[in-house]
Amino acid sequence: MGTVSDMGGLAFAGLIFLSLLATDIQGQEFGDAQLVYEWTSLEFDWPSEKHRNESLGNGTYVPNRNMVAGIKVYKDSVFVTIPRWFWTSGHPVTLAKVVTVRGEEKLSAYPTWAAQIQGDCNALQYVQGMEIDPNTGLMYVIDTGRVGDKLNLCPAKLVVFDLNTNSQHKKYELPTIVASYTSNFMNDIVLDYVGGKARFAYISDANDAHLIVVDLTTGKSWKIQHESMGIESKHAEMVTINNITYTISVALDGLAMSPDFKYLYYCSLAGFNLYQIPTSSLRTGKTDGIRLIGSKVSQSGGIGYGSKFLYYGALGLNAVYYWDSDKDMADQNVGMDKVTLATEKLLVRNDSTMQWPDTFGFDTRGWIWFVSNRLQVFREAKGLPQDGNDAYMRVWKVYVNETGYLYQSARRTEGTSLEQEGNGSESCFSYTLKTFFFHLFAMFIGAVLVIPEMTHS
Repeated sequence: MGTVSDMGGLAFAGLIFLSLLATDIQGQEFGDAQLVYEWTSLEFDWPSEKHRNESLGNGTYVPNRNMVAGIKVYKDSVFVTIPRWFWTSGHPVTLAKVVTVRGEEKLSAYPTWAAQIQGDCNALQYVQGMEIDPNTGLMYVIDTGRVGDKLNLCPAKLVVFDLNTNSQHKKYELPTIVASYTSNFMNDIVLDYVGGKARFAYISDANDAHLIVVDLTTGKSWKIQHESMGIESKHAEMVTINNITYTISVALDGLAMSPDFKYLYYCSLAGFNLYQIPTSSLRTGKTDGIRLIGSKVSQSGGIGYGSKFLYYGALGLNAVYYWDSDKDMADQNVGMDKVTLATEKLLVRNDSTMQWPDTFGFDTRGWIWFVSNRLQVFREAKGLPQDGNDAYMRVWKVYVNETGYLYQSARRTEGTSLEQEGNGSESCFSYTLKTFFFHLFAMFIGAVLVIPEMTHS
């Protein structure tokens, strides 16, 4: 029988082999970027031309007020969010699916037009963040209930849609003590798996600077507050993009779940620091174990964990970076509970077409997806520019040869329980070995299941 060291070597060799196999089959190399969609303004797949004209006439559709923000991918479908920010009207749809209509990419209200009605608390009011569980096809959508950051219409809620039936699966209404009726700005969401199923949802509130925890089994919810979730400093509020400085005072924003579901990572947009908190604390309403991982190269909005690396937007650099925690654990000879951020690597960068890279989603074929939308210009101009000379909104995908943190999580967490799920110290080797085998399995599936790629017509 081979030694533990031999197993690590075999895992590493196997990972290299299957990574090369996947690269050969798909003809892609790590870091290859593809532009999937781009828009100068958004057009919707309206029920009829009459409906569109009426919406233009009564002001419920004002084209330059609509911008894509969030993105997630499920099978061959791409879903996006269109937040109802800055104005109290003009956004007919806040959650949509990208469809092709007569050769043009349009946004189809998801799941229905009735689910978009502003002022109807059974419908969606303001959606910025969502998460899709690839194991079940369930989409978890956070709705602030507020429009334009001033029109308080409905209680905040977490709505779950079944993408296999295009129907609402469940709804969790959040009490105002957890998500304020008059000030919440729920922004990002990740899931936490226990016992083979999604047990908790963690949500960032960027206005009130706290985390929201929802127990998906009991329906109970609570908030977690800590000084690390606020605005870092006056300096950190200043985001300089292409030599222009913007003041953006946004607290807790991006969330990322480790693929072993032991740690949640988070950062404020007005901040450079990346923090870690054990999920064992979050599940019991505590702040024990919060620690600073390190300072990133730039401020970030969205962050996301794959099966190996943690990816994040570098807003001031018009780029996407990733943290190689395996290398840092090996170099520092520590586990995930003690490692610090040292190895930051550039994934992609473009000063023109990748401004404000934000919100990440993974498919099951080795690609990470993100939106670049020049939000800094949109905020200052109070809408999309009217010249129409450039695409302000773009959807990119980059080949990273890994899947998201949720991939095969039902199988990976079978048999675990809240009592068993601790966050004790784990050796660098133990964590790295488990990560290798997870990545090995994920890329084996991706390599052998040669599925036709989604095309952009």
